[in-house]
Amino acid sequence: MEAVVTARTGKRCTYRIGFDIGGTFTDLVMTDSEGQFVGSLKALTTPKNLSEGAVHGIRALLEQHGVEPHQVVFLMHATTQTSNLLVERNGASVALVTTLGFRDILEFANESRYELYDLMLQPFVPLVPRNSRFEVRERLSAQGGVLEPVDEQSAIALGRQLQLAGYEAAAVILLHSYLNPSHERQVAHLLRRGGFTREIVLSSVVCPEIREYPRSATTVCNAYLAPKVSHYLQELSQRIKEQGFSASVNLMSSSGGCISAATAIRRPVELLECGAAAGVLSAARVARGLSIPRALSLEMGGTTAKSAIVLNGQPALARAYEVARAARFKKGSGMPVQSSAVDLIEIGAGGGSIAEVDMLGMIRVGPQSANSDPGPACYGRGGDRPTVTDADLVLGYLNPAGLLGGDFPLYRQLAVAAINDHVATPLGISAEEAAAAIHSIVVENMAAAVRIHVIEHGLDPREFTMIASGGAGPVHAAAIAARLGLTRLVIMPNAGLGAAVGLLCAPPLAVVARAMLCPLDALDWANVAMVFDGMRLEALSDLNGCEAGELECNLYCDMRYRGQGHEITVPFSSPPFDLHSGDALSAAFNHKYREHYGRNNEGAAVEVVSWRIVVHGPERETTTVVPAGAQVQLDLVGNLCIHLSEEHR
Repeated sequence: MEAVVTARTGKRCTYRIGFDIGGTFTDLVMTDSEGQFVGSLKALTTPKNLSEGAVHGIRALLEQHGVEPHQVVFLMHATTQTSNLLVERNGASVALVTTLGFRDILEFANESRYELYDLMLQPFVPLVPRNSRFEVRERLSAQGGVLEPVDEQSAIALGRQLQLAGYEAAAVILLHSYLNPSHERQVAHLLRRGGFTREIVLSSVVCPEIREYPRSATTVCNAYLAPKVSHYLQELSQRIKEQGFSASVNLMSSSGGCISAATAIRRPVELLECGAAAGVLSAARVARGLSIPRALSLEMGGTTAKSAIVLNGQPALARAYEVARAARFKKGSGMPVQSSAVDLIEIGAGGGSIAEVDMLGMIRVGPQSANSDPGPACYGRGGDRPTVTDADLVLGYLNPAGLLGGDFPLYRQLAVAAINDHVATPLGISAEEAAAAIHSIVVENMAAAVRIHVIEHGLDPREFTMIASGGAGPVHAAAIAARLGLTRLVIMPNAGLGAAVGLLCAPPLAVVARAMLCPLDALDWANVAMVFDGMRLEALSDLNGCEAGELECNLYCDMRYRGQGHEITVPFSSPPFDLHSGDALSAAFNHKYREHYGRNNEGAAVEVVSWRIVVHGPERETTTVVPAGAQVQLDLVGNLCIHLSEEHR
């Protein structure tokens, strides 16, 4: 076919597409080869087959703009599939293989209660039941030395047993394997000898870090997701190929980077917060464009609302996070995932979250969601339960003519009926009063959660500017900002497409960590340099296809005072190291600790817990998300005022 050429440059015109599959809508954005915005599309998600709706949406977007599949050179994807598998408990059947005496580590967890005085506490139920956890006789010391070799015959017999039982994956998690992976590799080999042909996931590959429970939970999670994610991505890739696309599918990682489908299949645990991370990248781009030093991203979609801190245009990263909480907004009630991710907090309900009256006569919103099928009552698709979207429509916060420029009609009478039946009539109030209460509860819960999240980072929320995106974000952002005492609020144009825009901003990125528990003054810097080289090679293999010269490598050290339970992450210079490296690292730790806690423990011994590197390429060029200088600001009485720089008026 004849190549299309741009009028501006005379070059062959190619296109890039980002598509984000959310709980309610699938959002698609297309730019040309120069990063200029071409078009967008928003379609209902197809929960029973996510790839089907995505491919139909891509075809519709191309047809709208007269673009052929062969002109698309880059496809970037975020999906709710991984998190849905955990929430719905619809992943693979997994066998856990561990050291003799440690099969109950998932049950023991952190030996703490997330709600101390709740007599009806619902604990997190492990992904692997006890009758699917198996032990092998072997033992490593806390220093990684061999105390007892692997019992080969029992491991071979176990492989035969797992195959006959039909397990889809095996998670091998042996004591202290983060220091010495040899026993885990040997057990995997013996399971194969016994005839086990399915997926085998090693903790020394997925999470080579200290703390037995988080390492076990992360490895099990990866094994639980791997078969289904592999099938989904292979099906999606095949469907796209059948449509005439030559571009392969890339995915957004939870840490805000672009990873290949092959990497995602190998480590699907990295996809758990991919959609939310994309939304934060979009907010970070806005913050840089408007020179906002301290920003709070707020993305509220159909299922949840999430927030993140953006400092100097860069999202804050966390070394671990929780998923699939038993009590949705209670820290400690979910499963820990020891993997780098944008530091997000789930702060409330989404547009599809269902409102109801509980046994105490109080209005409760969420965590159940109407999703896209049947969706909120006002969609007219069979839903009869009141949702946040229904309340917003009744209050006049949504266009009564419908969404998507009127292409997606909304039915106010259905929203009123649902609110009356389930909230207003039981409480003896009007539909408008019930809708206002639903809206107020959601806003208050979100504002409280954001305030706590910011303060936990040692920051003052009043010093931040909120950047709102997501289909429901702008509807609630002004009220949330007012409750937090913020004076500036930025609302993205086409806010409902924020995550899809963020997908096209994502740089190639890989994060690799290695445990090295050692007193700071006893560090062997030659060994540290060797560990650094190994981590760098692993990161480069994940970023296959990127030129080494365009990649930037940043080194971090997780450190603490000896005796403390948890550590802080300290940026540090990459090799070569010298005689003064120890003093430099000590100074960096003291500075970071004082910045975080306001003081240092003078004279206390310091120890290194682990090292990690972040390797990333340049951020991809896209059209500026908002015009330079555009600001949306709250005045002193909470009214929205839009201010533009002179050239944009």
